[in-house]
Amino acid sequence: MTTSLTTPSLTTPSPTDHRVTFGRIVSSEWFKFRTVRSNVVALGGAAAATVGLGALFASVAGTGDGPSRLAANSLSLSLGGFNLSQIIIAILGVALVAGEYQTGLIRTWFGAAPDRLRVLGAKTTVYGALVFIVSLIAAVLAFLVGQALLPTGWEALSLRSDGVLQALLGTAVYGAAIGMMGVGLGFLLRSTAAGAGAVVTTLFIAPVMIGLLPASIGDPLGKVLPSNAATAMQGIESNSELLSAGWGTAVLVAWVVGIVGAAAISLKRRDA
Repeated sequence: MTTSLTTPSLTTPSPTDHRVTFGRIVSSEWFKFRTVRSNVVALGGAAAATVGLGALFASVAGTGDGPSRLAANSLSLSLGGFNLSQIIIAILGVALVAGEYQTGLIRTWFGAAPDRLRVLGAKTTVYGALVFIVSLIAAVLAFLVGQALLPTGWEALSLRSDGVLQALLGTAVYGAAIGMMGVGLGFLLRSTAAGAGAVVTTLFIAPVMIGLLPASIGDPLGKVLPSNAATAMQGIESNSELLSAGWGTAVLVAWVVGIVGAAAISLKRRDA
């Protein structure tokens, strides 16, 4: 009698099972971000600053102790804390990339994922999306807390009031935009200190310097600064020194595309 032996078949993994796809790079970037405590603390600190300072500004409205530029508008008072948060968000974006260049980790990462543009896209996608979510939550909380703390005589707004949702969404979009610009600057400058200097110059020093120029030159230039474009997009203020909400959004997108695009060109031409 003949006995037949059946050899069990072994399934060989398909080569495609180990492809370095964009989705897997995004997952890796998200894992790296959330497992570094300083990243979580910094982004949480930006959210806390938005809520805490907004509450402080609203509580001292009309007393002469708060920022005079914000005192005429209860909505801008509630969201005034984002002026500090945007610095934290932008510099953290720079540090996420510059830190890897300084430690040499970026070379290992490019060895595992040779398509550098995918790495750039994954970092900007993960950080931009995360900042958008955190900024939106912080903006809503800052608004609700700030309106509740307004002193007697100030009319509190609700989420259904005209312009409120636009301002809250605009704040979140602006946060995501400057976060992605920070990542782009990290790839361009490869230094946290240089990136921080570029952030502070663009967001705070440039508006002051442009204000010293003749109006015929300074006014057009001032309108296309990221901070002024974001103010126009948010719709909190409306004056001749600002663009329309649509043009403000377009200018802000152009800043993101320009900086991230320059980073992409740099990655193609420079060694890690």
